[in-house]
Amino acid sequence: MSRTTVALGIVALALMLVPAPAAAHHSAAMFDSTTEVTLKGTVVEWQWINPHCTLRLDVKDSDGTVKRWAVATSNIADLSKRGWGRRTFTPGEAVTVMIRPARSGEPVGMIESVVMADGHKLP
Repeated sequence: MSRTTVALGIVALALMLVPAPAAAHHSAAMFDSTTEVTLKGTVVEWQWINPHCTLRLDVKDSDGTVKRWAVATSNIADLSKRGWGRRTFTPGEAVTVMIRPARSGEPVGMIESVVMADGHKLP
């Protein structure tokens, strides 16, 4: 075996060991991009965290059963540019959230827009 072959083998092995961060990011394929659902509920928790902020809210079904939804939005950097913050939502306040629901039927989704109780729409 020549030195060149050994060197190329070592370089190839080293490249395989380098992590690929872009490959680790997930897609939005779990959400139904063709369907928009409107949820009217009460804020339980607003998680101002990366990689995605999450709003948890209680929503009454048509039969009166309360279901806890977890809906995700963008990351802190993107939301901050739009004026959102750590105190955008307060537990107990009413909100209307338009989401793209999970394809699985679970009570999760991706936020499209939010209308606060006073009628103003978040940017």
